[in-house]
Amino acid sequence: MTAVHEDGGPCPLAVVWDPGFLEYDFGPRHPFTERSRGFAVTLLEASGFFEADPGDPRLLPVVPVPREILEGFHTRGYLDRLEEISWDPRGRALDAGDTPAFPGCFEASARIVGGTLAGLRAIQQGRVGHAVNPAGGLHHAHPSGASGFCILNDLAVTLRQALDGPDAYSRVAYVDLDAHHGDGVMYGFYEDGRVLDIDFHQDGRTLFPGTGFPAEAGRGDGAGLKANLPLPPGAGDEAAVRLFDRVVPPLLRGFRPELIVLQTGVDAHVGDPLAHLQYTLGGYRQMVGRVHALAHELCGGRLLQTGGGGYLAENVSRVLAATASDLAGRPVCRRAGQPLPAHWRADFEAEFGYPSPRHWDETVPLSRSPWRKESEEALIHRLEESLGTRFPEPDSGSDQR
Repeated sequence: MTAVHEDGGPCPLAVVWDPGFLEYDFGPRHPFTERSRGFAVTLLEASGFFEADPGDPRLLPVVPVPREILEGFHTRGYLDRLEEISWDPRGRALDAGDTPAFPGCFEASARIVGGTLAGLRAIQQGRVGHAVNPAGGLHHAHPSGASGFCILNDLAVTLRQALDGPDAYSRVAYVDLDAHHGDGVMYGFYEDGRVLDIDFHQDGRTLFPGTGFPAEAGRGDGAGLKANLPLPPGAGDEAAVRLFDRVVPPLLRGFRPELIVLQTGVDAHVGDPLAHLQYTLGGYRQMVGRVHALAHELCGGRLLQTGGGGYLAENVSRVLAATASDLAGRPVCRRAGQPLPAHWRADFEAEFGYPSPRHWDETVPLSRSPWRKESEEALIHRLEESLGTRFPEPDSGSDQR
């Protein structure tokens, strides 16, 4: 589907990337690396994605982030401490130990926030309809501290700017596909009725951060606007895509957002070493495609996508490249078995030191899923009780766009 504005004109996509994103670096032994996000961008380049007419997909530069914008979500005390540690990390950790400090960690984190904000500004100003920051999606950071490899919460800062900054929107929807619950975002806007939060993730009883249960549905003005869909280890597309079709369209249509923000964490992909779900490239493309179609139906196509988790570079690079290109209506993966560009594969192997996948849709065998129809009904029932709404089964094919 080709992206279009409400007036029927072209709706181009911008990809935000800056080589400085690679400075967000916890060291060679740490599982999180922005290098795999960078290889999503080089995969787009190698596939000819940016070789188009003016007005088609382009790379967007990062914008500087003033301290006061960071303070829209993060506390002054935490930012002061982070700036101090950034000058002299001395081996200190920023949380219980998963998120080590490193020289320049404040600046590197703020740069990633600037990338997601650049995408928002481009959408607000009408320069693009969709924007993607593969380096973003750091959804665990809280106002007063780092958490889960996330030092600053680019999503929460950007949501705050979308609601309270220049050219503000009155309602924003946030959809999170990461295997880990987006706790920093959900709790940061738990009482805010302007944010609809829909989060698919592995059950918090089996995975960090241990949150994100259906009963956590919001409070005050935000009551009934936080929808958590925890999945058991081993669940995959057969669970997520059907739940997505059943829950996401009615919630978004009832809320009528003016902007949709999508976190596309790839750690739910089969084979990820830090989580235990079994999404495939096809499942991610289906869910991102549904959000894309709903953005055009509900809010003039305004859609801001980020990356997120993901700890196998071959999964992260392929999923983020494929879904970004789909948003532009210029899919770089067009058929099953399509080979990856040979020169990109050579660069990948030189960078990561192990063989590259040969094809876009290459994956490991799936284990037997524990998900059953009764699992779906039980989760839907818990959601209905918590949110005070009903989720009938979707019409066959009605949202298969």
